[in-house]
Amino acid sequence: MVLDNPQQLLLDRISEIGHPEAIRRFFGLLKELIDIVNLPNGDARLAFSTRRGKATISADINFFLALRIHKPRRGEVEYWLTVKKSCQDRLASLEEVVFEPLTEKSDYLSVIIGQSNAHLLYHPVLRTCWEDCLLELVESNKRGPHLARHNSDIYEAAEDEARLSDLIRLAQDPTLDKHSGVDRSLNGHHAEEPEADYIPQPSAPDQPRNLILYGPPGTGKTFALQPYLQDGKASLITFHPSYSYEEFVEGIRPEVVGNQVSYRVRKGLFYKACLTAVQQAGYATLADCLNDSADNRRRRLQQAPPHYLLIDEVNRANVASVFGDLITLLEDNKRLGADHELWLTLPYSQERFGVPANLFVIGTMNTADRSIALLDIALRRRFCFREIVPDPAVLSTVESIDLPVLLQTINDRIEYLLDRDHQLGHAYLTGLETTADLCDAFRYRIIPLLQEYFFNDWGKIQLVLGDNPAWGKLPEQRLVWIRKKYTPTMAASLFGEVPDTADDVVTYEINPHLLRGEYEQIPNEAFVHIYQKPT
Repeated sequence: MVLDNPQQLLLDRISEIGHPEAIRRFFGLLKELIDIVNLPNGDARLAFSTRRGKATISADINFFLALRIHKPRRGEVEYWLTVKKSCQDRLASLEEVVFEPLTEKSDYLSVIIGQSNAHLLYHPVLRTCWEDCLLELVESNKRGPHLARHNSDIYEAAEDEARLSDLIRLAQDPTLDKHSGVDRSLNGHHAEEPEADYIPQPSAPDQPRNLILYGPPGTGKTFALQPYLQDGKASLITFHPSYSYEEFVEGIRPEVVGNQVSYRVRKGLFYKACLTAVQQAGYATLADCLNDSADNRRRRLQQAPPHYLLIDEVNRANVASVFGDLITLLEDNKRLGADHELWLTLPYSQERFGVPANLFVIGTMNTADRSIALLDIALRRRFCFREIVPDPAVLSTVESIDLPVLLQTINDRIEYLLDRDHQLGHAYLTGLETTADLCDAFRYRIIPLLQEYFFNDWGKIQLVLGDNPAWGKLPEQRLVWIRKKYTPTMAASLFGEVPDTADDVVTYEINPHLLRGEYEQIPNEAFVHIYQKPT
């Protein structure tokens, strides 16, 4: 009978689950599982199956449940992801999920996520736990075979998005093709996606889609990213000099499974952020988004909640190399859902790819590390820049030391001697309650930073701190001391002759009491007289 047909069994389960967007999301996860375990259709260690009479589709690896979608008789659709039991503590912050052990003595458990919390499926900690568990299950000694219950149609639907779309439409309307079970006339054509099952949020954030926060160190640029991370709608990454396109978008990476080395395409954080953004619009994959009609895609992406990609220290990497040809797709009018949307084919996976309109890219840049004038001009043209400057007003007085005036004076001197990009941020002086705290800040953070700024030109460091003799501090009030001043006579005594230079040579040292942590020996006037000239 037709009911014994594997495809018909799958159609029945899709119909019983009755939630096309949930089905697409599940098959997107299933495709990732296939890529991770790297097992072909029909491998004895793998079983994709349905259960007659239950609205369930499952993926097992070596007799262990790895992934499942389930529609209870009462309640919403559920996603089951298997992780190692040791991951439960790491996932404790996800209060909306339920943990279910596979068996009483099992080392694994299922994380159950309801459809209303489907965004948690892409939580970075959960994804890491799930992916690590999949690789471990492949190596389990509890082997298959699964051939007796493996449904090859499920595997094929996960690998072929067009086939999955056909199956979903056929499950909704069996009259499309009464004989073959699939509406073959639709092959090769893009059909509109069904309406998304999500709550529209038409108001976009009041900020540019591409934004870089720049300024001197300690001004709170990274701190400004924290609100985006609180609701789980952001991905965070820190660039470094060796960061590459292969890590950011996609690349081929070697993996050792057992004693065999295999190579497969791994997706980077930028790709995953774009995927999460289109999933906020109700699409399961980027391909589903691109297969939709332009008008429907525009409407759904405009109504979708935003997703944020946060890039700390964006200027520390070779931005032109990391973004590659995707730099054009970042422009507002080239985004998916925009009037002049563009997409391209990725070089490794050969997938079509675009940047959705509801993805917001926010970077931070330390101007003391590298001037914004050195940034790639293509990046500067596509990003808006917002300067974050030191804010002395957030500071207070500590034991008669006026920290706002102290910071402003130091920064005025740095700007005069160097430039505004190398000022000190207010974060260096926040949270201080005693003079000892202030001594710590100067000993461990401020003076070492000034050494770096001025390349150990101690004369200029003295000028910044008011320790130069003309300012009038008493010797014990200075943070940087003159250790020795060599005259030509002293130089002749030291070397036996006068060196080529006839100039006086001065050596410096940091106040020994400050270096030894003897803060009680540092008077308050050492800091007061940085900004207030002694009388």
